[in-house]
Amino acid sequence: MNTPPPVRKSVYLPKDPFAYISFWQFLTFIMLILVVWVNELRDMPALLFNTNPQDANIFRGCLLTSAVLVAAIVAIGNTYLQQKRVLNSMISVCSSCHKVRVNQNQWKQMEEYISDNSLLTFTHGLCPDCMEKVMQTINQRTAGKNA
Repeated sequence: MNTPPPVRKSVYLPKDPFAYISFWQFLTFIMLILVVWVNELRDMPALLFNTNPQDANIFRGCLLTSAVLVAAIVAIGNTYLQQKRVLNSMISVCSSCHKVRVNQNQWKQMEEYISDNSLLTFTHGLCPDCMEKVMQTINQRTAGKNA
């Protein structure tokens, strides 16, 4: 009896993967805030290490929460901006003709793209391997004409 092939579930990839990373970083900081408040309200050192219990200190909890939030904003914002910078600095190059993608519908020669977007100018030459191949081709053609 033939069994049908397994159904492949499509994997959902967020449109902005960096926002996805930032979301998980934010959840980590929320967990830190929860730890701060569990510590303040349940007195974790007293529970874990059998020390003398202390009263909850709301001011200390608020202060630590605000410090965690400031750290979260700085860390998540910096990470997000750095990752955007990395993404924007990547160049999409055709693996066949080596043209560079300028936008969704436009491609330019690599030399033209780099010259337009930097202070570099191009000059061309031959590496030793290509020089050897070219010389072999020239020698074969001249040997064929002389024969």
